[in-house]
Amino acid sequence: MTQLAHELADALQAAERPGDFYASGTLDMHPLRLEVEGVGSVALPLLPAQAEQLIAQAEQAPYGRGTETLVDTEVRRTWQLDSAQVTIGGRRWAEDLAQIVRQAADGLGVAGAVEAELYKLLVYDAGSFFVPHRDTEKAPGMFATLVVVLPSPFTGGELVIRHKSHEARLDLRRDEPSEVAWAAFYADCRHEVLPIASGYRLALIYNLIRPQGEPVPQPPDHDSVCTTVTELLRTWGDESDEDAPNKLVLPLEHAYSEAELGFQTLKGADAAVAGVVRAAAEAAGCDLHLGLVSVYEYGLAEHTGYFGWGRRRGWDDDAEDAFEVVEATEEGRVIRHWRLPDGSAPAIGELDIDDDELSPPDAFAGFDG
Repeated sequence: MTQLAHELADALQAAERPGDFYASGTLDMHPLRLEVEGVGSVALPLLPAQAEQLIAQAEQAPYGRGTETLVDTEVRRTWQLDSAQVTIGGRRWAEDLAQIVRQAADGLGVAGAVEAELYKLLVYDAGSFFVPHRDTEKAPGMFATLVVVLPSPFTGGELVIRHKSHEARLDLRRDEPSEVAWAAFYADCRHEVLPIASGYRLALIYNLIRPQGEPVPQPPDHDSVCTTVTELLRTWGDESDEDAPNKLVLPLEHAYSEAELGFQTLKGADAAVAGVVRAAAEAAGCDLHLGLVSVYEYGLAEHTGYFGWGRRRGWDDDAEDAFEVVEATEEGRVIRHWRLPDGSAPAIGELDIDDDELSPPDAFAGFDG
């Protein structure tokens, strides 16, 4: 079993490039001033009457096929306004956008400078959609698309993003008027917008661009790693191996609180590793959970006095006792506060961790709390 633990750890090291083919999140937005040529100031959340005014100023959005640009409402039924028609202001908007871009770059595993260039303002009304397609490079250095969905009541319109055998389905609707939802994805990802069932979806579309001279990032490719991990998990799950433990524990790099623990909130390399293990566990028929690990020690302690000094001479009788550890006689590790990939919290109690369940086996060597 130690060999399997080492092999699994070695395989996952190759997946520790941070990032994924997409990233998404939300932001509590400061007051935003959105002005559109021919309409004026646009209220947010978007009002139906103003949505119709925007559509009156817009044009049917085309799509690219090879070197051609076509309009076909059987392929894309969306209204677009060019960036030259749109002015975005507000004292804190530049700061808010910069925060979104930073989070998007982190989620995509991109280090270094990234610029966001406004491309279009899109309006989707009931029945609007866009069939699966890939974005073309619209500017030198463009490597990804950023979609910022502004406050507006609507139903439907989920964004589906695919890369190789992987798929993400994102619902970017938000009920809170001051909250925006965003998604970023590499330009070579196929994606689609499912039909709007009701209301209006208002979205800012940005090109994410590397400054001139910087290398253009590519989506992380963990397929070969996923195949290796899948085979290792299948080997572990072989019932003929009586010595195999009931669980494998893969410690992550970052520390998380109970409130922030979840597959969607993992950071950097943790998110990359979790993405691989999640796909491999599903393929191998294994259950996958997140949990918080607690390391404890029990032992003998020696009373050394009191903390604190009274106003008069002598120790303060109300001060806390002070002890010094003399010898640790028992130590251990437990997992609790479980989370499933869908974000739910299963009713699993506290479980001990044995040494042969750790991958790598020395994951907690030198742990100091």
